[in-house]
Formats: sequence, structure tokens, C-alpha cells
Amino acid sequence: MCLEFIYKRDMLLWLVRHGECGFLNESDPEPRLTPEGRGKVEGIASRLSDADPRKPEILFCSPLERARETAAVFNGFWDLPIQDGDFLLPHVGPAQVLEKLKGVENHDVALVGHMPNLGLLLATLLWGLPPREAVVPRGAAALLDLKAWAPASAKLLHFIEAS
Repeated sequence: MCLEFIYKRDMLLWLVRHGECGFLNESDPEPRLTPEGRGKVEGIASRLSDADPRKPEILFCSPLERARETAAVFNGFWDLPIQDGDFLLPHVGPAQVLEKLKGVENHDVALVGHMPNLGLLLATLLWGLPPREAVVPRGAAALLDLKAWAPASAKLLHFIEAS
């Protein structure tokens, strides 16, 4: 009799909130990162890379410009194709995000998005349901170790914000 064991490794999840952005005005329909915001994002990306050199295999980003600019900074360390993630828009709930992520099982994933959905997702993965919103400052990044795309399945490895 032969027994087969299938090892399911833990997954890594990087959660990154976009950096500080300017205000909307008539000439700019979508806010972009401020120079200070970009600088802080660059510092956070560098500190996270120094703290843990592992890299995601997949990078999803909200379609909003401030998130795209933030993803581009982090991607300077990761060098991945950036995939559109409508599920990372500000008011998408954690259940919808987790459902989307089930399609990338056994992969290390980075998500670049907004509050409140990143805060709700972080809280759901760490503490379970019902979700409580965790505060994720602009530009901050978290790295989690997950057993599954499910509530209360994660352990926080790193949380880095601007100093």
C-alpha cells in the first residue's frame, strides 16, 4: 500500500495601500501621488523588501491611478506584470475579494488598493467575521502568511508604514 501526502504550502499576501495623493480638480479627473507620497511609498517598498526578500508571483492593482502609481513603485522590486483588479476598488467587500483570490490558490499574491476594503480584508484574514476595519495608513504595506483564502486564516509577518 502506498500513501501519498500532498503538501499544501502556506501562501503569502502583500497588502499595499496607495500613497498620499493630491486632491481632485477640474484639470485632473483622478488624483495622483504627490511627490511626498511617492517618496514615502518608495521608502516603504524598500523597507519591506529589506525585511523580507520574498516576492509575490501575482500582482493585482486597483484601476485607479493612485494605486497604479503605487504598484509601479513596489513593482520596481518585484518586476511582475500588473493585473487589473476591479475587486480592489474602495467599496468592494472582503467576501468578494476572497472569492476572487480563490482562483489563485497556492500562489503568493500582492494587492494594491484602497481603504476601506484593504482594512476590512486585513481584519477579516487576521480576526475573522464579522469584519472590523483595521487601519491601513496611506502607503503602508502588510505581509501575511495564509493557510487559505478564508477568515481568520492569516498571521501577520510584517506591517510597515511611513515614519
